[in-house]
Amino acid sequence: MKLPEWRRRLERLADLRRLRGLDVVAPALGELTAVFVDDAAIAELNWRHLRHRGATDIITFDYGDGRADLFISLDTARRQAAEYRQSFERELTLYLVHGMLHLSGFDDRTPEQRRRMRREESWFLKRLMPES
Repeated sequence: MKLPEWRRRLERLADLRRLRGLDVVAPALGELTAVFVDDAAIAELNWRHLRHRGATDIITFDYGDGRADLFISLDTARRQAAEYRQSFERELTLYLVHGMLHLSGFDDRTPEQRRRMRREESWFLKRLMPES
């Protein structure tokens, strides 16, 4: 997928966020940057900022005032797409949705929070990628 298509996907995600009412519980996203990195880079961020060892799929930084960065590991996305037998594009879209949900006040630390997060991810993915 080319950059303009990802930009449209992010814009559609923001529209769906408003439709879902999530802009009521969290400020509107004015400046959202998606940064695509490899496993080594995300592992470094994971350790430096969260004190977690190893690579992860996405790390979300909320700077307030509607500004945020989503750091997404392309290596992890490729690996997990193959593992879950879905497209690389769908896996990356899942990570964008997951980061947006964190920015909207969702967490995934407890089993109940993870279940709620998965339900919301599913809702967004069905609307962003109905063909998959």
